[in-house]
Amino acid sequence: MVNAMSSQALIDKIMKTAENEAEQITNDILRRAGENEKLIFDRVNAEKDAILKESQARCEQIKKIAHLTSGLAARKARLHTRRELLDLAFGQAYSDMLALPDDKRRSYIEKLAAKYAPADKITARVSKKDLPLFDNGVLTVNTADGRTVVAELSEDEHIKGGIYMSSPEADTDCTLDSVFAELREKYEAEADRIMFSADGNGNV
Repeated sequence: MVNAMSSQALIDKIMKTAENEAEQITNDILRRAGENEKLIFDRVNAEKDAILKESQARCEQIKKIAHLTSGLAARKARLHTRRELLDLAFGQAYSDMLALPDDKRRSYIEKLAAKYAPADKITARVSKKDLPLFDNGVLTVNTADGRTVVAELSEDEHIKGGIYMSSPEADTDCTLDSVFAELREKYEAEADRIMFSADGNGNV
């Protein structure tokens, strides 16, 4: 990749080479005998102009490449920083959820079940820490559409929080890992959209 310093050094080298080539052509032509002075200088100037014009075009192309690559690097750096901030924010939120007091953890699970429980014949799994929060290991909630959900709970060592519900028709993953993964995906997509937006500004 071409950075600002290396691109300027390359531009300087191209222009110096062009000047040297033009001077060499001038000396070669002037050494030639039998041509009239005006024709000699016309040819010299034409060849000089062509060399310098081509070199200038190459330098402009280098400047464009340097600008594009440095801009992309800056956007990637900002995106990396934003993702580090997301890591920090989601990690802290995840820890906070796990550290909720018993009544709030139970309330959170009940709200998930009331909102996302499958139709009927439900079984559910929760973390070892959360299982004792429910009398006789049974979850009972009323849903917004008037159903009463009763689910026998079991412990799942892979679940850290939330609830995983199953029925003959469908499984519903409302564990903390699943909820946070979905939220993280949403916010990372938004970060990508901002950083690589069509206008290229990468505003944060």
